[in-house]
Amino acid sequence: MENKKIFGAGTIILAVLMLSTVMAFGVSSPYWKGNPLQISPGETKVVKITYQNIGDDALDLTVRAEITKGSEIASLNKQDYLVRAGTKDTTVEVTVSMPSSATAGSKYQVTLTSSSVTPGAEGGVSLGVGMDTTFDVEVVPATEEELAQETDYSGIVIFVCLAIIIISIVLIVVIKKRR
Repeated sequence: MENKKIFGAGTIILAVLMLSTVMAFGVSSPYWKGNPLQISPGETKVVKITYQNIGDDALDLTVRAEITKGSEIASLNKQDYLVRAGTKDTTVEVTVSMPSSATAGSKYQVTLTSSSVTPGAEGGVSLGVGMDTTFDVEVVPATEEELAQETDYSGIVIFVCLAIIIISIVLIVVIKKRR
């Protein structure tokens, strides 16, 4: 019976101590497992992941971001982000570039690992609480608009080449008539 009382008191004390260490840090993503980013071969898209740091006892945090899965198609333009207390709009841009050789129907996963960073005692850095944000990437065929844009450029190139040929022929004829 006495062991139960000690265990109960210890649990209550532990719970109270843990309340003061609750972090108000969170991550929000427009894509997740089951709601994939759809991208065509050769296309690049920027996924905006949002950090938030809200709560009664929130303090400014430095968060280190790292692509831990899917780095063959995803990259970050920077690693460390200052997430101010009381904010929910710190944006992390994950650039996803699908190679032209990718085949429609292929699926990838990208994992962004976010860890709070605190200065170490001897000038170093130690990592604190971390969380993973994983989203699916699905390769889809190019849309009609994307295909039309490609053919528009080829039409312009053909038109310019024909114009150069016609102007060259006219110049040759004019120069021959003057002689």
